Amino acid sequence: MGLLDRFLGSPQRRFAQLALRVARSTPGVEHAVYQPDDFAIAIHRIGAAGPARLYLSNVYRETADATQAERRERLAKLVRLMAAPPPEDTWATVRPKLRPVIRPVTFGVAGPVGLRPPLSRPAMPFLRELVVIDTPEAMAYVIPDRLDEWGVPADEVFTAARSNLADIARRSLEQEWPRGASVIRMIDDGDGYFTSLLLTPGWLAEVGEKMGSPVLAFAPDNNTLLLAPLPDEGADPLYALVEKNFQDAVRYLSPVGYVAGSTGAVVPYAPPSGHPHHLLARRADAVLALTEYSNQTDWLTEQYAKAGVDVHIGRLIAVEPPDGGPAETIATWVEGSSTLLPRADTVAFARPGTGIEFRVPWRHVEEQAGLQPEPILAPARYRVDAWPAPEVLAELRIHGID
Repeated sequence: MGLLDRFLGSPQRRFAQLALRVARSTPGVEHAVYQPDDFAIAIHRIGAAGPARLYLSNVYRETADATQAERRERLAKLVRLMAAPPPEDTWATVRPKLRPVIRPVTFGVAGPVGLRPPLSRPAMPFLRELVVIDTPEAMAYVIPDRLDEWGVPADEVFTAARSNLADIARRSLEQEWPRGASVIRMIDDGDGYFTSLLLTPGWLAEVGEKMGSPVLAFAPDNNTLLLAPLPDEGADPLYALVEKNFQDAVRYLSPVGYVAGSTGAVVPYAPPSGHPHHLLARRADAVLALTEYSNQTDWLTEQYAKAGVDVHIGRLIAVEPPDGGPAETIATWVEGSSTLLPRADTVAFARPGTGIEFRVPWRHVEEQAGLQPEPILAPARYRVDAWPAPEVLAELRIHGID
């Protein structure tokens, strides 16, 4: 910590103080309070029953290189949106504004206790589909409470959002698409919903028809969609670029490549063993799994410690064999330890003090030990206590791998 930090606080605290000053000077705000544990500002609006919370982590990172004036303006815009009275939308007026978006599976979940996560459903591995209300100023995530206000079920909300997206997808396909080896980079300015296009059945397949070959799609962050003709080989630079963009992104999405499946729905690109892209695809899968489980592990560990729950939150490990084999994820089942295991390629059985004794592919452990996912948790976790019974353990050893 530098001398100025001792007097003025950390950079995050100084940013929070700026946000607090902006909030308190915004019309419609009765008062505002900094909540350092959540790195958030609780904004009490005039006439509102409770506070709205402005979580600062993303905007802090996004404005890291901005001037003080630019930071102030960005914060002022966010606070104005939050201080405004909620829209008096009915189902009829809100339906045309709905759009589906893709977000990481931990988005909106790993937050403070009591925070209502947005409406969502599974989309692809480690990704979920959410619905937003699109307005000229911003977009707001639909939370389950809104469904009661509108008097409609969740399925109808998702169907309406997908229907609106279909219009966007159709207009995109009417554009001129290049043929050949072109790599297309679609950067969303907030209105395009480009990464959401992957949710439209048949869209990626039709893009491939227009480009003259099957297409490999990447969405490293919320606003970027990369489309490239599926190469026969030599995809290393493309995967490396995507992984770097994914790791550098404030609002990351996925480093995995996606292709049009047999039904028209987009699926993760999973070339078989021996294919030139097999190692690249397996590494991308592992990076996404490691990222999401790491986020979940940190949050669950903190929450369970606060609640006094005596359970170990197992970390997912990812390794790449030195012989150049595919990336592999590993969960560790420690004898005598109550653990929430992450789903992995293999399970390592370990004893305290002596370490790992053997590893077994996940499918055998799940079947023989009867693993069942814990309710609610996403990504999935499996509660284990003692090691399996001796006869089960003996059977698992038969399937052990080096």
